[in-house]
Amino acid sequence: MSSTTAPRRKALKALLAADEPLLLPGAYDALSAQLAERAGFSATYLGSFAAAASGFGLPDVGVLTLNDMVDQTRRIVEATSVPVLADAENGFYDAPNIWRTVQMFESTGVCGIHIEDNLGGKHTSAPAGLLSEDRMAQKIRAALDARTDPDFLVIARSDAAWVNHDTEECLRRLEHYIAAGADMVFAPALPAPVLAEARTRLAAPVMVAGDLLDVPGSDTPAHTIQEYGEAGADVILLWYTLLGAATKNVTDVLTALRTRPDVAGVKDAVTDQRDFEALMGYEQFEQRSSRYAVGRPPAQA
Repeated sequence: MSSTTAPRRKALKALLAADEPLLLPGAYDALSAQLAERAGFSATYLGSFAAAASGFGLPDVGVLTLNDMVDQTRRIVEATSVPVLADAENGFYDAPNIWRTVQMFESTGVCGIHIEDNLGGKHTSAPAGLLSEDRMAQKIRAALDARTDPDFLVIARSDAAWVNHDTEECLRRLEHYIAAGADMVFAPALPAPVLAEARTRLAAPVMVAGDLLDVPGSDTPAHTIQEYGEAGADVILLWYTLLGAATKNVTDVLTALRTRPDVAGVKDAVTDQRDFEALMGYEQFEQRSSRYAVGRPPAQA
């Protein structure tokens, strides 16, 4: 465990204990995670939707491997100093082997992972299904047994409200996963009014997936941050916002260049190169370069 891992995991627990919900922007790579931290966000997140798109140009249909997610998570953790949560899909293995998933993610320095009961077909019209409650509960128990740091969070996610459009089944499943020991629960597509009604049933911190844009066909209901907060959400996850913003802006710039190929047409949409270099730490490199220049006498202690 690195010297920064334990403080970050404890910091996340403190954020979860605060009165206000934790707004968690979903990064898609190391740079976007750094930008979230520089913008003042206290934590960030990597989901498989963003990792598949940014790392491989692929849809989020279960194509990523454990190593794919772990490698991208490690890069984000190493590039930032804030707590990071990560998507561990369905755990990649059944309960007897899920120790490998937990230990690999733990080694990245990430503060926790969520494991879902979804069997596939996400974000598509393909038939989807859910793992049985009992098998999912066993995965949660096995994940808890596998962790070496008690501050590493194991979050149980149920997609029943999404796959089956059944909020009561979703809440029943979440209760089952809490009974299995889950530190937190996560419910995509759970409307804010349902969460507000059920908050007394869920004796654990709750993360919800927020979609701040009312997009036709969206996988998650559109609610404001205030609505989710008032409903009792402990974490509001903006899993798509940063990736969507980057895609739109880059597409707009490319379209403008094709229409009018000159810098003036896109200048206002592009970060100044010197400002970008300052973000990347070029100045620190120049200081090191000067310090270790050939022929330069060593600095006095």
